[in-house]
Amino acid sequence: MAVVGAGLRKRMSAIVLSCTVISAGLIIPPTAAQAVATLVCNSAVNVHVVTQAGTMFLYSHNEPETGVASWGTRRTIGAGGWNGDRTLAGPNGVIYRLDGPTGDLFRYRWNGTDWDHWNGQQSRDVGNGWSRYSQAAYRNHVTVDGRDRLYSVNAQGQLQVLAWTGDHATGAFAPAKILDTGWNQYNLIVATDDGVLYARTPDGGLFRFRWNAASERFTQYRTQVGWGWNTFNRIFSPGGDVLYGSRADNGGELLWYRYHEDTATWANSGKGKIIGSGWYGDLDVVAATDNCRLSGYPVPSRPAVPQRFDAPTTPVQGTDGLVTFFYVNSAGGLTAGKQRNAGDYEIIEYQVIADYHQFTGAPGVGVRADGRIEALANSHDDADYRGKVQTTANGSWGAVTDITAHHGWMAGDPTVVGEANGTLTIHAVDDSGALWRRAQLAPNDTYTAWRKLGGSGLTPDFTLVRNGTALDIVARFSDGVLRTARYSGSALGAWRTIGTDATGKPAAVAHANGDLQVFTRAADGTVRTQRETAGVFPGTWQTLGDLTAAGAPAAVLRAGGLVELAVRGADNLIHQSSQVAPAGGFGPWTVHYFEDAATDPTGLLLSTGSPIFTWRSPDGSIRTVFISTTTRQTDTASLAYTGQTARR
Repeated sequence: MAVVGAGLRKRMSAIVLSCTVISAGLIIPPTAAQAVATLVCNSAVNVHVVTQAGTMFLYSHNEPETGVASWGTRRTIGAGGWNGDRTLAGPNGVIYRLDGPTGDLFRYRWNGTDWDHWNGQQSRDVGNGWSRYSQAAYRNHVTVDGRDRLYSVNAQGQLQVLAWTGDHATGAFAPAKILDTGWNQYNLIVATDDGVLYARTPDGGLFRFRWNAASERFTQYRTQVGWGWNTFNRIFSPGGDVLYGSRADNGGELLWYRYHEDTATWANSGKGKIIGSGWYGDLDVVAATDNCRLSGYPVPSRPAVPQRFDAPTTPVQGTDGLVTFFYVNSAGGLTAGKQRNAGDYEIIEYQVIADYHQFTGAPGVGVRADGRIEALANSHDDADYRGKVQTTANGSWGAVTDITAHHGWMAGDPTVVGEANGTLTIHAVDDSGALWRRAQLAPNDTYTAWRKLGGSGLTPDFTLVRNGTALDIVARFSDGVLRTARYSGSALGAWRTIGTDATGKPAAVAHANGDLQVFTRAADGTVRTQRETAGVFPGTWQTLGDLTAAGAPAAVLRAGGLVELAVRGADNLIHQSSQVAPAGGFGPWTVHYFEDAATDPTGLLLSTGSPIFTWRSPDGSIRTVFISTTTRQTDTASLAYTGQTARR
């Protein structure tokens, strides 16, 4: 155990060097300007040095804002016992020691004059399993930010965060969260301010991230801000986007940098200021991560989300073949109505599955790889997504208090999509019109942080269509133009214009050859369609009959390449139309169920190949039209329409 003791080592740290060097070709073209952030630092920042012999020294850098090489008197605050471990500094004088032999994580606090004690002990054991980071190959894979969050890259290459909660004496780490995957591509990470991380690749590329804990978003993701940083054996920070790096040149130089988030530029034109020498050979050099702080940096805001209890129902078929219908009821409760028997849409068993009553809009629903259904919806109170996962496949929903928080701060409804690898992904649009995605870490696992796919000016009226291994996004933009882009699993492609004069949420299907067909309601209420050919839309709409619609259309592609349509008309009845031949026109609009609809319809293709359309009546009951197809898929006369009223 490290104890306070004596024993000093000479260092050339107090020598003021007036020269500057370009240590790493740091100049990156700035991006669009953001809110101006203000840097405030303590009169001096604490830099802790652990020597190879295990002694800890404390240095004070007096000019962290400007990088002037002015240092206070060195102090010895630990004589022996710190070698063989990994030492990290956090906020409020906190020091973490990752014990190499045992893997235990010890928490200390330097109060400015001495180490705090608890029950006669100088440290608290606050975790285990950390021996990996005392190894030379992984020492730079762990860091602490200015809010006492401990980040690490685990053996699977996942970025993990543990946030300290409570005070120093009695607090503890909250359960770990996995924020991202693929971080084994970096050989160093360093945290600075609130959620800010820099990551370095072996070739010296430096990338910046900012994670907002409240919304669980990466508000900045892998923005390259420099190169040539592989000259440093370590990079550390006192907070506030101030970085120090030690390198072997000229006796172990220590260099100072400061990044400006608002202008995406570096202070001193990207030139690192040399502020000392003799810093290269130590075991650890770290700084208290709250000694510099930023205010005024960009953060997401919670959008105003309207209270909507008349949004469409989201149906999903479980692995038992039964359909469950999810919606937000008139009291703001997330409700699941499940068929009692396959093919019977009259007897539905209803259940409010979450003890939260500010839900709004249409739920997003998916079936996990193990057969458990997952449902979530937005909140008109705080714009946080909340949801539930079945305890067993096709089984109960567990306690109503067991609610999963997905946060997000999104403007509209979530859309859940199943991926080829068995995971689920959630998609949403924020209040700036950008498209976001949250992915399951692995099948049946938790979710990583929200990441922005791109785009701007999108409205929450969008739909997703699985098209082979890709995902087609069809969205109505704030300028009234309908556009589509393809997400290939790594990046969002360019937006392509489909057409203008679109209202509400579009519907779309992907045909067997990959052509996308889109349906929308025009301003005059007519339902229109376009189908692309070889990736090109004609640009002109085909009007489907003379029906005046009051809501958004729903479309289902059934076997044989024929599309079934449903829409709520101005008479509040659900009208349906069937495609008469592959790539052909549509038959007349027909009403198969003569009762008012309180919501727009949604469609679902069952595992049998038969489509259903479902909506809710004014009294909240589920209504369903079941379309039974025969082997003559091109003959509309072979379709049998059965409308059923759900009974409790």
